[in-house]
Formats: sequence, C-alpha cells, structure tokens
Amino acid sequence: MPAPPRTRRSSSRIGRFRLTRVLATVAVVGVTAALTGCGSGSDEADGPVTLEFWNWSLKAADPAAQAIIERYEDEHPGVNIKLSEVGGTQETSSKLLAADRADDTPDIVQVEYRALPSLVVSGAVRDITDDVAGVRDNVDDNIWALSSIDDRVYGVPQDIGPMMFTYRKDLFEQYGVEVPTTWEEYAEAAEAIHAQDPDVYITSFSATGLEFAAAQAAQAGSQWWSTDGDAWEVGIADEASLETADYWQDLVERDLVSVEPLLTPEWNAKVNDGRILSWAAASWAPSVLYSVAPDTAGQWASAPLPQWTAGDPAVPFLGGSTYLVPEQSQHPEEAAEFAAWLGASDEGSELLLGLDLYPAGNGGRQATLASDPPRLMPEQTDFYEIADQVIEDTTIPMTWGPNVNVAQSAFGDALNQAALDGTSFRDVYRDTQEAVIEDLEESGYTVRQ
Repeated sequence: MPAPPRTRRSSSRIGRFRLTRVLATVAVVGVTAALTGCGSGSDEADGPVTLEFWNWSLKAADPAAQAIIERYEDEHPGVNIKLSEVGGTQETSSKLLAADRADDTPDIVQVEYRALPSLVVSGAVRDITDDVAGVRDNVDDNIWALSSIDDRVYGVPQDIGPMMFTYRKDLFEQYGVEVPTTWEEYAEAAEAIHAQDPDVYITSFSATGLEFAAAQAAQAGSQWWSTDGDAWEVGIADEASLETADYWQDLVERDLVSVEPLLTPEWNAKVNDGRILSWAAASWAPSVLYSVAPDTAGQWASAPLPQWTAGDPAVPFLGGSTYLVPEQSQHPEEAAEFAAWLGASDEGSELLLGLDLYPAGNGGRQATLASDPPRLMPEQTDFYEIADQVIEDTTIPMTWGPNVNVAQSAFGDALNQAALDGTSFRDVYRDTQEAVIEDLEESGYTVRQ
C-alpha cells in the first residue's frame, strides 16, 4: 500500500504504513444511540479548560450556535469553548499547518472531508479512534468512513451531503417536463426546456466544480484516487470519467446549459427570474437557494439524483465536514470529547439542525424526519424521508488523495476555458491526471498506471 513518503516527525500518531489503505477507505454514510463518554475528559483536567474551536458553522454571533456552546458548558463544568471563525477548507487547512509548525494549534478544527487525507499525511491531526469508541454506534459506518483512514478515526463527522436534484416544480410543470430519473432523461429535459424558451436553462454548468465532477465520475463507476498494494492509482482520465466529460460537453455545445459560476449576482438573478431551473447538488442546496432567492419559496421540490444506470440509486456524498483534533492540541482528550458530543451524540447532532445543517449523527438524522421541510419547499413534507433514503443508498466510496489541491488547480480554469472556447473536455481530464500523477511521484509516492 502507498505510504506517506515523509511524515513531518517520527512521533506522529499516524503510522507510515496506514495511510494508503486508509485513504482508499475515505468513503461515504450514518445512524444509532447515546453518548456513553469518551476519553478521560475534563474531569481529570487540572482547573478550567478552554478549548479553541476553529470553524465556520458555529458563528459566535449566531444565537443558535451560542445555545449549543452554552448547553455543553453547562453539562461540562470547567470546560469553556472559544469559537474562532475560520472560513473554508483551503484557508483552514493552510492556517492549521502553519499553526502546527509554530507549535500553536487550536483544539478542534472543522474541515471538509476532502481535506482530511492531506492533513493526516502532514502529521497535524490526531488519531482519535479510542477517544470516540463510545459513540461509534451513533453514526453509520459509511459516514464514519468519511473521517477515517484504514479503519482509524481522525475526525467526528459533523454534516453530510446526500446528493439530490432540486428543481423548480412549477416551471417543470409549465414546460411539460417530467422530473428526470436518469441522466439521459435529464438531457432530454434540458433540450425540451430550452427549445420552448432560449433564455431558460435546466441548470448552469460551473466548470470549477471539481468535487461535483469527481462525484459524477464515481457515480459512473470511476475512482479518481485509489490504492493498489503499495501504489496509488489515478482514475481522473479513465473511460468512465471521460464519458461523463463527454456528457457535459455535449450539453454545453448544444447550449442546453448556461456556462457560468455559481452564486454570482448574475446567477442569483437568473435563479430568481426562473431562467435556471434546477441544481444537481446535495441536501444543502435548498438552504443555499433560499438564501439567494427567498421569494421563490414554495415553487421548488427535491428528488433523488438522476442515475447513469437506470435502477441503480447509489451515489456518493457531496460536501460536508468533520471535526479534527490537532496533534498538538493542549487538551486533546477534552477536545475529542466535545467533538464526539457535538457530532455524534443524539443531543449534539440534534442541536446541529438549528444551524441548517444535515447532521451526520443518528440522533440528528432521526430528528430530521420530524422536522419541517426546508424553507425553500415548505409543502414538501417528504423531503427528509427522501434524503434519508438517499443516505441509505449512498454506498459509493469517494477516496480523496493527498493532493486534491493540485487537481483543483489543474482542473477548474482549464475546464472553464474549454467550455467557453469549445475545446476538448477530455483533454482537460487527461491533463489533470498527468498533473496529479506528476505531483504524487515528485512527493515520493509510487504510482501505478
């Protein structure tokens, strides 16, 4: 199996022999019981403990976030949580690595799942397997896999993104278009909509969406990073991936999708005006759409994602994040206990619902079934039932390699340019694969081609 070629310090808790099998299992899913305690916790600490928590979901000015923190502090006298807002995975990862080098890290850090492998390789993240043993049954195995490497746990899942299809129900009905259940039907729907009004598109194509492209490829049978014995394999340019590239290039060339980035003022205006009718993303999409187009609430619905193969509902997760405990945390056991409570206990994961997240923990997932639908579709009372079934069907593992940033740099701008000037999407995928392989080899990994 491929091992990290150069851990920063030999005392790191991650063994060089673990990473490969581990990264190959950074996959996807969650559900069950109550917190039974983990680690020695604050009871054994000498005096009050303050845990610094880097995150972007719990904002200090948000009353719901403050209520969560106060609940924990009330239940754990002597432990204080200090919230520090650090936005986005790339920014957070870079800042954590700098803090690790300076021997001045926080105690808990929120990052997206795709950032976990590189942080584990760096030696900046603790193995918290033993610390969270008491709550392992509270989250489904395919969701723990998002925060695990080689069956060792390096983070507590916070939220998940079961992939779904969110669409303008009223306008689909107006244009006489059925909700697509396959990507073939999706292309037919795109053609039917655009033929009736050239200013209206089924969706926008955001070429910088590496994570969506990887998820599409995984749904089609590819794995962009995987391991084979002692070597890495890279599948960004395998045939399954290239066929998904062909699919989207065909829609772009036929002007059946608008080529533009997401969440710009222009994109927001088109969503509000009914010129962009759907978004294939995850269960968090309704929240985002509501934030940019609140006046359209009540006109949307969500359904399972279209399938490449009819009858095969399996999809990977898209997005979501996890709580890590840095290797140099001054209070690692207390930090792991708080992370386990917040992400995996019934109480904590239910409270996360108040932050408009889809909780990874069983308690939070169960609570969604009794929750009101998202504000974007207040009449779709089965939204969370559909989402929960998608989670049950979410069996495709997504393995992220240690150099996702290299793929992102090579992929996004190049694919956007190809979409604008009509050059080959396949070439972009091939060039990205070459860049990723070259970087792995320069970093000391073995790559099997």
